[in-house]
Amino acid sequence: MINIRTFWNGIKRLLGGNVCGLSAKEGTIVAGMFTLITSTIHLIFESGNLRYYIALTNLTSSEVDGSAFIMSFELYCYITMGLIGAGIFAVFILFLCIWKKIFWGVAGYIVWIFLYEIGHICLLVVSFPNHKNLIKTMYVLECFGLVFRILLQIYWLFFLTRHMVELYRIRRMAEDPSKIKKKAPPKLKFGNVVEMGV
Repeated sequence: MINIRTFWNGIKRLLGGNVCGLSAKEGTIVAGMFTLITSTIHLIFESGNLRYYIALTNLTSSEVDGSAFIMSFELYCYITMGLIGAGIFAVFILFLCIWKKIFWGVAGYIVWIFLYEIGHICLLVVSFPNHKNLIKTMYVLECFGLVFRILLQIYWLFFLTRHMVELYRIRRMAEDPSKIKKKAPPKLKFGNVVEMGV
């Protein structure tokens, strides 16, 4: 059984950064790389699905029911690939915002992650066609990939949130010069005659 106190301490460590040897900025970069890799794999998977169903269209007879199924699945694949392409573009925007230390870019990426995953859930639940020609293992693989990706995105959101807070604090300190601590010049110590050995 999970102890609430140890769970909360683990969450504090995640929000404090330096988890698994990663600071908040490094974790944000790895989160972007994770999304880039999973999006590329998902794009390859969906293009393979599309090729399979285009080949299935050429082999099957031109029945009205079957062609409607193929067109709806084709539309599903195109919408999914468009969403994945937008996700890859968002990752490159994230990398640019990390490099330029733009607070709103990281915050916008966090919002995008939520919209991206909600969009995939809606596509999978609403648009994924149910038909006798549909291979059930594809649907299971799509669902497994979605759940696995969402669980890992939740983990990476801790790093993204922490880095966003750090960038916000830096921005606030830059806007308010009174909060910046001015470094005083070092005080020079002059020894007396006895300390100098004269």
